[in-house]
Amino acid sequence: MATHTGRTLGRSNAERPDGQYAFVAGLYVAAFLAPALILGLSRVITDAAALYVGFLVAVTGITAVAGWAASRTPGLAVSLGRYDAVWLLVVVPFGWFGGVFGAAAAGVEPPDLAAPLAVIGTAAGMLLGIMLVAMSHTRHANAALADAVDLAEWEARWPRRWRRVAGGISIVAFTVSTLGIISAFAYDSEWGWRLYYLMFVSVVLMNILNPRTFRVTDAGLVIEHPLQRQFRPWSAYTSYKLTEDALVIRPAAWWRPAYRCDQADIEDIDAAVTALDDTLTRQ
Repeated sequence: MATHTGRTLGRSNAERPDGQYAFVAGLYVAAFLAPALILGLSRVITDAAALYVGFLVAVTGITAVAGWAASRTPGLAVSLGRYDAVWLLVVVPFGWFGGVFGAAAAGVEPPDLAAPLAVIGTAAGMLLGIMLVAMSHTRHANAALADAVDLAEWEARWPRRWRRVAGGISIVAFTVSTLGIISAFAYDSEWGWRLYYLMFVSVVLMNILNPRTFRVTDAGLVIEHPLQRQFRPWSAYTSYKLTEDALVIRPAAWWRPAYRCDQADIEDIDAAVTALDDTLTRQ
């Protein structure tokens, strides 16, 4: 079983990323670097139209160069999708936020253009980072499952009480972030720009409300979301259990949250339990 997966991943690591992946990777690098180039250029050029054209040229040029480099790197997508550290791609763009607003808090007055560029670099970089993480996970899963055998499959949401908590927090975060954006534009509020980032909390939590498809295979567990497919071998899990309202699959890493499925959503709970009994210990 592991031998098949190893050979598949070995072949995939020799393959170069497809054009779509390379393009998103190039855009991600551009979202992070282009604002820095324009910020430096603004010290010698004050014309807004020229800076806007320069920004477009910078995005185009960096995307082309970084995308070409990504397309020439064998196994880039599969290798990134294998590790949890790939989520750093989402975190890194927040360096814009920390740098600009941190400098302001330290008494260093940044240029007027710094704040909007920080918003662009952080927001675009984070969204493209999420896309890149999802694409990396999917390509790694496709490579690992090339020779795998499906044992069971079901679709389920998080348990109802989890959905209620996530939905409530998401609504509050969305409302506060919207008020922050309004205050930032209407009253030039510095805190308004900071509250804007709660919008991302709302987006992440809303994902809990969506159903996920679980596939039990002989190689490992597959979790499919609308925009990504994620795979981990059975060595990454320790056990599973049934509660009054949920099927819970526990990972081996202490810091990774367990997968919780609403039992009411699982059409054939007996088939799911039978498949898991062949691979995991039941608590």
